[in-house]
This record gives sequence, C-alpha cells and structure tokens, in this order.
Amino acid sequence: MARIHLRIGDLRRQKKVTQQELADRVGVSFQTVSRWETGAGEPELSLLPALAEYFQVTVDQLLGLTPLEGEIYVPEKTGTEDFWNRKREYLLRTRKGYYNQDYVEFLVKQVWKLDRPVSVLDCGCGYGYLGLLLLPYLARGSSYTGIDFAGELIATGREIFRDRGLEAEFIQGDVYAYEGRRQYDMVVCQAVLRHLDRPEAFIRKMIQWAKPGGYVICIDANREFECDGLYIDGMDYQVLCRHDGLEKKWAMELEKQGRDYAVAMRAAHIMRKLGLREVDVRMNDRVEFITPDHPEYEERKSDFLDYNDWNTGLSDGEKEQVILHLISHGLDRREASQYCDRNRIITGFFQDHQGAGYTFVKGHMITYGKKDSV
Repeated sequence: MARIHLRIGDLRRQKKVTQQELADRVGVSFQTVSRWETGAGEPELSLLPALAEYFQVTVDQLLGLTPLEGEIYVPEKTGTEDFWNRKREYLLRTRKGYYNQDYVEFLVKQVWKLDRPVSVLDCGCGYGYLGLLLLPYLARGSSYTGIDFAGELIATGREIFRDRGLEAEFIQGDVYAYEGRRQYDMVVCQAVLRHLDRPEAFIRKMIQWAKPGGYVICIDANREFECDGLYIDGMDYQVLCRHDGLEKKWAMELEKQGRDYAVAMRAAHIMRKLGLREVDVRMNDRVEFITPDHPEYEERKSDFLDYNDWNTGLSDGEKEQVILHLISHGLDRREASQYCDRNRIITGFFQDHQGAGYTFVKGHMITYGKKDSV
C-alpha cells in the first residue's frame, strides 16, 4: 500500500460528517481516523469494504487508485487562448533552436522549389516564428500573414516584425471560425495540431485558404518520438525513455476531446483524404546536442528545462494533484506516480550536475501537399 493515497478525508468532507461520526460508524477512535487522513496510519484491510460501502465508492476510489465521481475527466486547456497568452515568454525562449538554417533553405529551394514571390498564411502563428524563419529564404516580394487567437502573441509579433523592419499582417482570430476569403500560395502551421481538439477540421480550413496549386504544410512533433529521443549524459537511457501509461492518456484524450498526439503521423493520410495531391513527409534534421562546450550552454539548457517543465521540482501536494489529473486521464496510480518520480529525478539530476550535457530529438515531421489546381 506504499503508493496509495487514501481519499478518506475528501470523502468525509463530501459527506459532511465529522471524524468522530466516521469513527463511530466503523468502530475505531477519532484519533485513528485523523491518522488515516494525515497519512500517519492506514486502515486495516478488513475495514476497507466497510469504508467503501459507507462512502458509496469502490475500494480503488477509496485508495486513490481511480478518481472519485466528478473527477472523471477534465479537458486539457492547450487549445484555449488564455493558455497560450500565458506562454509568451516560454515561446520566445524555446523556439530558437528548432531548425538548422541550411535545412530550411533546402526545404524552400529544393523540396518546395519556391523560386518566385509567394504569399504565406501561418495558422496558429503565435508571434510569427515561422515567418521569421522562412522569409530570408523566400524570393523578394514574398508576403507573410499570421493568424492566432492569442492577443498577446499577436501583439508581440507585430512589435518584433516592426522592430526588424519586416512587412507582415497579423490577424487576431480563431482559425476554425475565421471567414477570410483571401487565398495564399503557402498555408502553414507549426506545433499546432497536437494541441487541438479537432485537427482534421483545422487542416480543412487551411486547405480552404490555399490557392489552387498552392502548398498546405503542417509541422508537428510525434509524441512517441519525443519520449524516445532523450538522453542526458550520466543517466540511464531506459529510465529517461520510460513513459508507462501515457499511451492511456493519449487514447483517452483522443476519445474524449479529439486531441491527437499522433496527428504528426496521421497528417499525410488526412491531407490525402481531403484531396491534396503530391502529399509527402520529411523529418526536421535538427538534433539538440548540448554540452558545456557549447557557447550558449546555460541559455540552451535553461530553455530545454523550461520546454520539459524540469526547472522546479514538485512539492508533495503538487505531485498529488498531477497524479490525480493523470489518473482521471486513464493512468493508474503506479503509472502516474512513476511519471512524476521520473520528472523529479531529472530535475534533481540537473540541480546536482550543473555541467550535464544532453541529446534531444523532438521528432518534428514536416507534412505537405498541394491543392488541386483544377
């Protein structure tokens, strides 16, 4: 029972009974009930069925192995404006190392063969990172438009482009609802689809805004690749790659929300089904290999830790909240606790080994196709 988290206190408060009333019901002292609730003691196994029956829950719910009623499923918020407005500083820091510049040039000139001025629409643009990345390699006279529902990111994008003397149009709006009629030579999105509840509907809107013969390009990370693409020098690779139970979380989010962590793998098939032609897939060749010899080691390491939420450890109370959230998304308590413990271990390792190096492969897949010109 070392990994259980008794819900007796929560259930007692829900039922609005005192510790003494509960103690009288099951034949123990109120001090014993207090010890159960503070974690100083645990009920005898023989008492569990009676406690579960009294609270009208299962034994697993009593032990905190499965969520209580009302805690069944809380949707993820990564598809909301408020979530991304709070991520402004995070995005500005972590986007810097996403691509090798020579590979971007290769995509533009050799793969997509864009040798004339083109108009670009970036869906879910944030602060316009893709525009800053692509414009230096597009023909003179090319234009960039970004659309995003996060007002603070749009304002940041306008400021950055203005300060750099770059022409751009930024539209604050929801891609799903926006009814702009202009069409573009290239309609792109970067690190957007995996955060959405209806990624196929999003791609359908992108196709609507592409000119006949224009490109639709979706760039996203496959979650499985990310989980397996991490090595920290001095740590056990098998431990780092362990993600027991996360498949259950991804499956439940797909079922409950239509939020698809495997959309990077499915995007080409979605595009083909929606009528795009010449559909193909590339992999971003960027791999982060960072050691103390790197001239930007401290900055890059800090960005890496931020990306994975490893800059600060979790208190016991915060850990329990994460565990309950993961349980409500399909994991069992052992899997949820192991996930938190793994993250704690990594956080502690970097704190204890200030010069630790790492290799990280995000696994970005670049999926593209052309809209039929007929």
